Amino acid sequence: MRLSPKIVLSSNLILAPMSGITSLPYRRLMRKFGCELAFTEMINCRSLAYRSKSTADMLASSGDDRPLGVQVMAEDENYLLKGLERLSAYDFDLVDFNAACPRKKVTSKGRGASLLREPKKLAAMLKVLVDNSRLPVTLKMRLGWDNSVKACDIALSAQDAGVSAVCLHGRTRRQCYSGQVDYAAIAAVKKVLKVPLIASGDIFSPELAKKMFDETGCDAVMLARGALGNPWIFSQIKEYLKTGEILTVPAPDDVAAVMRDHFAMSLDFYGSRAGVRQFRKFFIWYTKGFSHARPLRMKVSMVNTAEDMLDMIENFRAVCFKPRKGQGAWQN
Repeated sequence: MRLSPKIVLSSNLILAPMSGITSLPYRRLMRKFGCELAFTEMINCRSLAYRSKSTADMLASSGDDRPLGVQVMAEDENYLLKGLERLSAYDFDLVDFNAACPRKKVTSKGRGASLLREPKKLAAMLKVLVDNSRLPVTLKMRLGWDNSVKACDIALSAQDAGVSAVCLHGRTRRQCYSGQVDYAAIAAVKKVLKVPLIASGDIFSPELAKKMFDETGCDAVMLARGALGNPWIFSQIKEYLKTGEILTVPAPDDVAAVMRDHFAMSLDFYGSRAGVRQFRKFFIWYTKGFSHARPLRMKVSMVNTAEDMLDMIENFRAVCFKPRKGQGAWQN
């Protein structure tokens, strides 16, 4: 898939930007399992303008973290331009603009999915972004605020503004993450676009990834919640699309080894105290669905030292000998 003259992807599986999750350690881990294109966490252009410390951490990258997109959100053109100015000091491959986040604390400020209620404003902001960015621009959007009536029009306006691709979550803002993904609405948007369409929503398994490709005709899929605690999903989907075979669910030994790797990167990036705190939620995701894991999952919120977290991982490896029937560690 070609996103620009310089960005030609060999994989049609992309890691979505996720707040509090897609930091450098997480992205580096996902790339080991076949993720090619990844994104930073969603970054507020207002925070960029004020040079906040937490924002600087979210912008951190490394030589093996490529290709990499930075996702930004803004409520007006002034902060969008200020954010772009700050980003000029960093080495990213593309800029993604968020008009999809459904959280009230985002939409109440006129950012994220709230812009779907103001299509003309969104198109104008995208035009400003494209005209002033040295990098290709993509748009992350939902089907609409409370219905999908204008989804095609919004996507076409983004294309007219010059975006290189549209990333579409197959739900409205009102749905948030509930209800069913609207495959037909995604397919309708795909039919009107000339630029690539990247579809997202409920990519929890190889079968659901294939369903998205088959029913929408999308050019790529974007994985979010389906990759939590499950970096294997990238290789599993690739194999299924190629051969129709489902790869074996990873055993506790394999999961524990990946947890140790991920935790080491977390400690290296955040430091001991924050690294442990950041990893607690990942421990829960990695161990979800495994028999005998519940007592460990209940205790992990009280773990405060690296030694205790490593003990938790070893306990998981020792006692959680197989996943529950019909489930893998990744399912959410």
